[in-house]
Amino acid sequence: MKIPSPNGMTLRQKLMEADKLTRELMDHLERGFIPKAHTLRRVTRHGGEVENESITDLTVRSTADLVLDSAAFSQELALGLEGFLTAIDADVNQNRA
Repeated sequence: MKIPSPNGMTLRQKLMEADKLTRELMDHLERGFIPKAHTLRRVTRHGGEVENESITDLTVRSTADLVLDSAAFSQELALGLEGFLTAIDADVNQNRA
């Protein structure tokens, strides 16, 4: 995902983009990352012999890969949001001086 740079944006634009990124991060965590992490936990949980036989190494690896991809996307969104929040803080503190 391409996150725009806050450079050259007005304070209002920065606030709107930070709001958008916050909502997107929350949505991704609630609908993407957390369910995938729960699935990985279920796949790796110790269960009965019949249940364990049906879970292959490939299943565990592919489920873990989905969680890692989702975590990387979460990190990307969080870093973009942090950049906007830092720029907003700088603008607000600059106007105070």
